[in-house]
Amino acid sequence: MEFLFNPAVSHEEWNEFVVRHGGGFLQSFEWGAFQHSVGNAVARIIIKKDGVTVLCANGIRHALPLKKAYWYVPYGPVIAAAIEDKEKMVQFFIEQLTRAAGEEVIFVKIEPEEMGAREYFAERGVSSAAAQPQETAIVDCSLPEEEMLSRMKPKTRYNIKVAQRHGVKIISPDDQTKLDPEIFLSLLSETASRHHFRTHAAQYYREMLKSFLPAETTVPDHACTARLFFAQYGGEVIACALVMFFGKRATYVHGASHDAQKNVMAPYALHWEIIRYAKEAGFSEYDMWGVATEGSSEETKRKWGGFSRFKLGFGGAIVERPGAYDFPLRPLWYTIYKGARRASRAVTKLRHAQ
Repeated sequence: MEFLFNPAVSHEEWNEFVVRHGGGFLQSFEWGAFQHSVGNAVARIIIKKDGVTVLCANGIRHALPLKKAYWYVPYGPVIAAAIEDKEKMVQFFIEQLTRAAGEEVIFVKIEPEEMGAREYFAERGVSSAAAQPQETAIVDCSLPEEEMLSRMKPKTRYNIKVAQRHGVKIISPDDQTKLDPEIFLSLLSETASRHHFRTHAAQYYREMLKSFLPAETTVPDHACTARLFFAQYGGEVIACALVMFFGKRATYVHGASHDAQKNVMAPYALHWEIIRYAKEAGFSEYDMWGVATEGSSEETKRKWGGFSRFKLGFGGAIVERPGAYDFPLRPLWYTIYKGARRASRAVTKLRHAQ
């Protein structure tokens, strides 16, 4: 097998492999380019067997204090479905990536997407906090609209109708009316402040919109793009969502809403229209991007309970991810890093408790 670290590869070749073998938008060519644009070093990794690509992975280098760093593989690597000995392939990938990591790298963090990959990584790595959602709900958009509605919880169907009766207008990407994307950033900041969750700096989201919102009405096959959806009531935008489109899946990655006008149930109509838009555009899945379930940790239930009830109301199937695994390269530095992370989380909990 041949391990290639940052080889010359085209956008089309990379994305075609990732889509064909079920990879998500975090492993798209565009996501790597976006991460580079916000200041992270990115490695595109390919493994070939007998000259044929059998594995792809976006590796993102995150800087740490004292000139240290770690590599992170989000929802990857993407492995060819026909590979028989995936355990051997994963072992080769880990060995080669850790060798190529660099002297300043403390550890490599790998967060696979498919549950079947857990056994390959758990045997060799240290289980660690996942950066991406470990459980999500995925709506089957390939079904007729009537069946999708029938799978929803009664309250969700009722609230969609409430929003429609109130005259909530959904402004989709195809509408002629253009709204300033800064509205999304303003609502996101307001929502984060209200619910006490952290966000990136505004420039991060501006760069994301610049990288993923398509400039043309038609996009290349297998491209990873984003769309903004707005819910308007009384001429004012009161809810919005940023959705990624890649492969066969649309993914709800960011959303925000006003605290006022809750009674018009705008988010229900908003997500129903996103589902319908995804279906019309040929996407078969709508990933709600993270929910808390009965099997989730108590902390996750506490933090995500409210919006999880909302998301689960749309009738999506629960999908579990394997979690994240660290592969320490500098044991002493890794111990120091873990201690600093625990201390930081303890301080955050104390602040929120006050």
